[in-house]
Amino acid sequence: MVRQISEEQRAPDCTVTLDTTSGLRHIVEYAQDLIYYCDLEGYFTYVNPAGARVMGYDERELVGRHFVNFVHPDYRAVAVEFYRQQIEQGTPSTYLEFVAAKKDGTLIWIGQHVQLVYEDGRLSGVHGIARDITHQKSIEEKLRRSEASYRSLIHGAAYGIYRATLAGTILDANPALARMLGYDSAADLMSRRMTDLYQRPEDRDAVIARFGRFGEHASADLRWKRKDGSPILVHVSARAIELEDGGTGFEGIAEDITERRALEDQLRRAQRMEAIARLARGIAHDFNNVLAAIIGSGDLMELELHEDDPARAEATEIRKAAERGAALTHQLLAFARSQALTPQVIDLDAAVPRTLTMLQRLAGNDIAIRIQTAKTPTLVKVEPGQLEQVLLNLAVNAREAMPNGGAIDIEVGRVTVDAGQLSRYPGLPDGEYACILVRDTGVGMDAETQAELFEPFFTPKDPSKGIGLGLSIVYGIAKDAGGTVAFTSEQGRGTVFEVILPLIERP
Repeated sequence: MVRQISEEQRAPDCTVTLDTTSGLRHIVEYAQDLIYYCDLEGYFTYVNPAGARVMGYDERELVGRHFVNFVHPDYRAVAVEFYRQQIEQGTPSTYLEFVAAKKDGTLIWIGQHVQLVYEDGRLSGVHGIARDITHQKSIEEKLRRSEASYRSLIHGAAYGIYRATLAGTILDANPALARMLGYDSAADLMSRRMTDLYQRPEDRDAVIARFGRFGEHASADLRWKRKDGSPILVHVSARAIELEDGGTGFEGIAEDITERRALEDQLRRAQRMEAIARLARGIAHDFNNVLAAIIGSGDLMELELHEDDPARAEATEIRKAAERGAALTHQLLAFARSQALTPQVIDLDAAVPRTLTMLQRLAGNDIAIRIQTAKTPTLVKVEPGQLEQVLLNLAVNAREAMPNGGAIDIEVGRVTVDAGQLSRYPGLPDGEYACILVRDTGVGMDAETQAELFEPFFTPKDPSKGIGLGLSIVYGIAKDAGGTVAFTSEQGRGTVFEVILPLIERP
């Protein structure tokens, strides 16, 4: 039911009947926005009460004053030029934000619309409707600072951060991710697609299949590649999200774990080798005692038997078999490194060429061995016998990879290890090192062989041709000297080994 209100109950200001002109004046007078008129010179001809109140003046103090007097000096030139162009170009309506000064000196932000006023078709002045937007500007500034802080956090992060669509378009990426993948900038990286980052593009489909509902995190170690194509192992933690356009996307954090994984593998290999070395030491020493007795008995039998006695041939075979066993125990002891070692400062440029005759005799006539030195002293500290063993084992390994003959190139030089090569030479501090490079033209190795190459007793050859300790010994000698061993190999195109040893300053 509509309540009836008597004339006595009506508020006086609610009973006023306004004509059109007075009605408009009433709206202007009681408006909360600042409303004013200026002539073409910029002097106020009218300011409504709200304008006077906001600026802290009496209405009569404002009329006749130039608008620029209320604009902060830092914004005056911009405001004058802005409104001059509006009048000259006849722009009907404009909007401008600037800082103004109240009567008491307080600074506030003003946002105002200014329209051109015409009388009898002639431009006579301007009409402005303005509002105090200080609070709005404060909120905008807080938002800007928040966004800047967020952007700084993302862009300054040590880990790679990215956002991508389901289809693989990279929407955003921080500089750390670009640096990790070898791109010049985040913009350069964003010009690629997510599939371009994978060593095998089809792997991305398998990764996407791991994700569950929106907001759920999933993580995986992924094989990505840098811009130059070099492989990189990345740990990615990501989640599915809903994008602004309603589509599905992903946001993730990526960490380069290539070096860490290499170090972990190196530690596991060292632990396995140490365990096997302990076992080998015990077996080798006991086995040596047994073999010594067999060899001694074989020698006595040969001396006691006539040359035409069939038993003498058997005694000779017994002695030879025992000697082969002794050679095996020698390898086991070398692997276990139980012998007393005496490392010396050696010039590789002089020491390596001295092994040419021995290595050539070992390789045979159908394999050419070429040695190239640096022509300058390349000093390292290593036991001389171990250096020969390194070269011997690498030469044997190369010979076995070239059944139809070929060439072995041995080069002495230097290599600089820095942050960009940590994955190739894990665990080595930055600096300059000596390098013995051994390259063959053999059959190369498949991925499975490469993964097990330095494992003790692993060999892809027939067991009668080796027991799989040669490369393990090479690796152990290099590590004991403070270096490492690296290699590259491709089936049908040969193998290159690099023995990296710390350089020694001339004593």
